[in-house]
Amino acid sequence: MNRLKGLKLLILGASPDEITLVKRAQEFGIYVIVTDYNTDRKLSPAKDIADEAWDISWSEIDDLEKKCKETGVNGVIAGYSEFRVENTIKLTKRLGLPCYCTEEQLDITRDKIKFKNECRKNNVPVIKEYKTVDEVDNFPVIVKPVDRAGSIGISVAENKEELQKSYDYAMEMSICKEVIIEDYINNATKFDSYYVIIDGEIQLISTDDVMMSPKNGYERVVQNGWILPSIHQGAYIEKVDNNLKTMIRNMGIKNGYIFFSGFADKNDNFVFFECGFRLCGGNLYNYFPKIGMCNTLDLFIMHSLLGKVDLPKLNIDLRTKLKCVTLNYYANKGIITQINGFDEVAKMKNCYFTMTKCHIGQQCNNDKAILSKIGMVYFCSELDDELIEDIKNANELISVLDENGECMIYDKVSVNNIHSLKEVLNVNYC
Repeated sequence: MNRLKGLKLLILGASPDEITLVKRAQEFGIYVIVTDYNTDRKLSPAKDIADEAWDISWSEIDDLEKKCKETGVNGVIAGYSEFRVENTIKLTKRLGLPCYCTEEQLDITRDKIKFKNECRKNNVPVIKEYKTVDEVDNFPVIVKPVDRAGSIGISVAENKEELQKSYDYAMEMSICKEVIIEDYINNATKFDSYYVIIDGEIQLISTDDVMMSPKNGYERVVQNGWILPSIHQGAYIEKVDNNLKTMIRNMGIKNGYIFFSGFADKNDNFVFFECGFRLCGGNLYNYFPKIGMCNTLDLFIMHSLLGKVDLPKLNIDLRTKLKCVTLNYYANKGIITQINGFDEVAKMKNCYFTMTKCHIGQQCNNDKAILSKIGMVYFCSELDDELIEDIKNANELISVLDENGECMIYDKVSVNNIHSLKEVLNVNYC
């Protein structure tokens, strides 16, 4: 990593998500620049810790190209969205700098229809979809823009009237003006899998089960948290791992990190609906090294500056007993006046990560299927009892209050026999 010292890295984005990326690059002696159009540092707090900050939108390619040439930028890396990856591809092409992802690969991994077509080519099972509103003959269905991630533009429809409203909303949020309608899966566990690719070698890192909030109904798609590894991991490796590796290989991916999302039912049948070929909002880079993987941020940092990934041979333990439980906190409607507990949680023995994404004075709304994310924490341990206590303690410590002194947190994880966690907790701490 000494070869990275003194090089200049531009990060497209300066949100709370980018803070850890900035700090990780700085650990290698890299001079880090962040950019977006926000002048309010509450919205772009990564500007306060970067070595340099620009108030240029990451989509203003002409201005960024000029600035990069003036300052001698050696590499560009995208923040946590496909749109930033798209602009990274454009900017690096103009500057003659490395980029781990091609336009064709990005199109497949961010366009839900193209993704599912690629799955079918490689015998990867997918969720049933409908091409038009008129084709839908079974409810509920989930309606999404084909080109947005992070639950943006998503809603669930239980009848024809709701379907049209959901379709119009998804169309409004879609950049390319395409919408996908799929069967809404409510009798299976949402499931994710994670792969790393280094010099064409593809390795499964881990899997997770998603804990959806029981308060969601058909109005919300809030994910209370994740637990790794998934109870379905053995069946996944047996049934679909090889097909997904073939798909990654056929897409021509040589370096990077890719994650797939789908569902697993009680009989270990899998179906998939999307993937991401970018930095992952789960921020699992502190967990992965504990099971034989490198810090996944290093893959992106190194490739953006050197055009290759030069890391020691990985020894990933897919039989690990080390569990990782992530707790997500989302906000109900209101104006945030207090945020408490994240600093205290960060000091807990098993806590490997905390992040707050909101700020005092922020207006949060509840008119969409996804709510404003307050923050997240995660714990790692081999002991179920420890994780149960960690979840309890975090939920007791973390609080967010509105202008009336009321709790704004939408929901908190109740441990319900996930993996071999022994107790059933049905307690809300607001």
